[in-house]
Amino acid sequence: MGFSRLAGEDRLRLDIGNSVDLLRWEDVAEGSLAVGADFFTWTSLRQEEDFHFPVDAVDYLFGLNASYRKVHDESLTMTYRLRLSHISAHMVDGSYEKENAAWRDGQLPRVYSREYVEVIAASELYETVRLYAGGQYIYHIDPAELGKWAAQFGGEAVLSGLLGAGVHPYVALDARLLDVGGWSASVNAQIGVKFGSWRGTGVNVFLAWFDGKSQHGEYHDQHWSYWGPGLNIEF
Repeated sequence: MGFSRLAGEDRLRLDIGNSVDLLRWEDVAEGSLAVGADFFTWTSLRQEEDFHFPVDAVDYLFGLNASYRKVHDESLTMTYRLRLSHISAHMVDGSYEKENAAWRDGQLPRVYSREYVEVIAASELYETVRLYAGGQYIYHIDPAELGKWAAQFGGEAVLSGLLGAGVHPYVALDARLLDVGGWSASVNAQIGVKFGSWRGTGVNVFLAWFDGKSQHGEYHDQHWSYWGPGLNIEF
């Protein structure tokens, strides 16, 4: 749960949600197996005077996941995740200009939703570097002309203990290949410090950069590029 301030724009991004394991089995083929649920929203807000933040657009995700984790030795841990999810996107009243009785910038609300299956594999090296890659098959999407396949890969590195116990400087990068009227890449990079447990509860302060097709379904065909500071609270 957290937010990012988009530098140079009167806009913020607000993310709320979590992925929680509901069932877990240990000692499954020398590893652990878990089944869980996902609930997320990511929201675009505009900043106005008097501490007002009208909601521009919001996307909802809910679904189920299954993950398998196996520690091979002290240097390598492998994780595999299967996710089945639904996403829907919506314009909100913060995009409507009451004084003009019109939607801001002529952007009308439109139907956007997708249901997909996602598979991701990740390798964790010495508990300091994690690399991952995978893909999605979107078996239902609206608008129907959008592509049904997507790919994702990235990684993160942490220097735990450099600044003391419970302080974890890190860098991370996530890239996605999307078919939105043609293939394009969306890249999200982040540098920051996690206070607390690296793989658990804590506060994450960071600087982020994004470039690519908008994460928001209502703007899925628009190119967004921004950077700014942010803060996450991880449960």
